[in-house]
Amino acid sequence: MRNEPTGRRYETLDGLRGVAAVAVLLYHIGGWTGRPWLATHGYLAVDFFFCLSGFVLAHAYGRRDIGWLGFMRERLIRLWPLIAITMLAGATVIIQHRERVPGWLVLGLLMIPRLWTQDDGFSPIFPLNPPAWSLFFELLVGAAWFPLRRLGTMGHVLLGVLLTPAMLFIAHGMGGVLTGWDRATFVISLIRTACSFTLGWACYRLQGYTRLSLPAWLLALVVAAAFCAPWTALNWLYDFVCLGLVFPFVVLAGRGDPDGFGGALCRVSGAISYPLYVLHWLGWELLLRAFRAMGGEGYPAGFALTAIPLILAGAWAMLKLYDEPVRRRLKAL
Repeated sequence: MRNEPTGRRYETLDGLRGVAAVAVLLYHIGGWTGRPWLATHGYLAVDFFFCLSGFVLAHAYGRRDIGWLGFMRERLIRLWPLIAITMLAGATVIIQHRERVPGWLVLGLLMIPRLWTQDDGFSPIFPLNPPAWSLFFELLVGAAWFPLRRLGTMGHVLLGVLLTPAMLFIAHGMGGVLTGWDRATFVISLIRTACSFTLGWACYRLQGYTRLSLPAWLLALVVAAAFCAPWTALNWLYDFVCLGLVFPFVVLAGRGDPDGFGGALCRVSGAISYPLYVLHWLGWELLLRAFRAMGGEGYPAGFALTAIPLILAGAWAMLKLYDEPVRRRLKAL
């Protein structure tokens, strides 16, 4: 089996990460404004993220001589700066339950989910920035994976045999895999994360046995179509097929590095994907407050169309002015 150099970047996969982040943005805007046809299955982008993480972490850390603490330090440096700023900013936009904000802020900064609460079971585990739920599970599953990163083939197969049928059972029982941000489905969310992560890890181990490689633009169309497909009575099966077959196929086929403009576009798309994902809820809330302050009512199409590029611009500015400089300083410590 041929192993790829650990220093290389998979630029096609970077670009697809950006497509998934935009799908989440459109999915949430559709839900917030009563336009559910916007990226109807955009929530599946989270499963794609988890699959990508399994692949990328296996590539970056599978053979590195680095301890668990060193691994977690690098993961926190990558994720925590934007988590921290969104938790601090999220504390300023919360209107109800102001008396609980200090406690929520401490938990958010420490990335501890709010599992003990007298609220209903479907309250968010990170109320100051609800999308942070997936980042918590990514950190948790990554921390559990690191000691197992050199697990033998049979052990890996056993994980898949345990997790994949469990995920099928969950998808069938819930009518899909739309879950994760609330304490009522905490265990289900852990299985959801672990299943996609394990499939991505398997893709990395399998890539040396296949020459499958498709153009970035074609794979972008595939994942975009998966996120935008209409809702059906067999939604549970559709979600499971995307999670278990389509996304691993895309990850396996995304081994190329486009040249020229395509490569540059993939790099930009990959760079903005994480800031866009972690900041989009907060950006929407701030823009909505400004719109209301100017006398705006409802959620007109013009407001939504204006908000999308502004959120994208804000994510890019936060990446360049805050996230990258802070991470450089933390790495130098």
